[in-house]
Amino acid sequence: MKPWENQELRDYFLARTSDLTPNGARRNSSVLYAPFSDTGDVFKLCISVLTEPERQHMARLATGGLRSAFAQRRAFRRFCAAVALGDGGDLSEIVFDLTEKGQPYLLRAPDFRFSFSSCRFGMLGAWSATCEVGIDIEDDTREIEALALAREFFTGEEAAIVEQAASADRRSIFYQFWSLKEAALKSVGEGLPFGLDTFVFELLPTPRVVDVPGQFGSPGQFRAYPVGQGNFNAALVTRVPAGSIS
Repeated sequence: MKPWENQELRDYFLARTSDLTPNGARRNSSVLYAPFSDTGDVFKLCISVLTEPERQHMARLATGGLRSAFAQRRAFRRFCAAVALGDGGDLSEIVFDLTEKGQPYLLRAPDFRFSFSSCRFGMLGAWSATCEVGIDIEDDTREIEALALAREFFTGEEAAIVEQAASADRRSIFYQFWSLKEAALKSVGEGLPFGLDTFVFELLPTPRVVDVPGQFGSPGQFRAYPVGQGNFNAALVTRVPAGSIS
C-alpha cells in the first residue's frame, strides 16, 4: 500500500463515518457506521489494503457490487481497529484473524473485542477492551413475512408480540428482535445456527435480555442497546464478566 493511498483511505472514512455509540454504552464500548460507496475510486482504495487471500476471495464473488462491498467491509474493519488502537500506521498491516465460527479478532490486541455487520446501506463496527460485544444491522425496508418468520425463529412470547403489533409496526418490531438476537449471539462468539430463540428479549420500556443460555452466565451480565439511523435497524449487545456487574 502506498503512503498516499493509506492517508486518502483514512481521510475518506474520517469524513464519512458516524459515531453511533449508544449513550448508555459509551463507558465501555464504541460503535462506528459508514455508508457504502458506489464509486470506483473508493473501491480501488479499499482494494489497496487487502491481503492476497482476501483479493483472491473477492475475485471469486459473482458481481462487481459484491466485490466492492467485500473490499469496503474489510477496509472498514481495519479503519475501526486503527481508531480503537490509536494506530496511525499502514492500514494494510492491520489484519484480522477469524475464530472457527467466523468471529474476527486481532492477535496483536488480544484485550480488544470486535464485532462487525453490514446491510445494503452501510457497515457497523463495534469494539471494547472491557467486555464482549456483538453488533448487527438489518435493512428495515425489506419486505418479509414478519409473523411467519417470528413464529419459526423466536420464542412463543416474542412471536406473540410481533403478532399483536399493528400491521404497520410489525416488520419494524420483528427487525428489532432479530438484530438484538443476532447481536447477542455474536457477543458470545456464536452465529445463527446456535439458535435465535436461545436469547430472550423484552423491547419495552427499553430493550432488555431476560433469558440466556446457562453456559454464558446470567441475563444481568448482558446489556442491550438499539442503534438506529435512517432505513436500518441495528442493535449492540455487550456482556461483562460475572464479577463486573454494576
